Amino acid sequence: MTRATLTDVTDSTDVPDVVVDQQQIFPYLTYADAPAAIDWLCRTFGFELAASYQTSNGRIAHAALRHHGLYVMLSSEFEELDNHAPAGDQVATSRIHMHVDDVDEHYQHSLTGGARIVQGLEDRFWGIRSYHALDLEGYRWSFCQRIREEPREEIEQRLQAW
Repeated sequence: MTRATLTDVTDSTDVPDVVVDQQQIFPYLTYADAPAAIDWLCRTFGFELAASYQTSNGRIAHAALRHHGLYVMLSSEFEELDNHAPAGDQVATSRIHMHVDDVDEHYQHSLTGGARIVQGLEDRFWGIRSYHALDLEGYRWSFCQRIREEPREEIEQRLQAW
């Protein structure tokens, strides 16, 4: 896993604002302490800092974090833009879902990094192994790895009994 800080990115001119060839929808998160969130997400979930634009008072106007060529964007709170971090320790209205190469290793690394696990690592009947964790400001993340292909009919039957 890669550890990054804001000072690691001094020239971000080679990072496009939108990488439309690979990704056209970008999760965009708002944090009360965006610099701490960047450090934590890199250290705990294995992101790399790709770009960061900081205001004179230390707020993050925009940052892009990369994980195997895919991006999550984030910023600090900006009252003037009606841009706010979540209130409380859980955001139940959404989650960021990511596929990773080795979900067991990712889970162990997340535990070591201090992620709050809210749904343990387990095999799901629809063919993935996954877990859910909260980040330091309460965003819910799910990480998974495909472990087998399941026929659609079997998944639909199991869903009826779930």
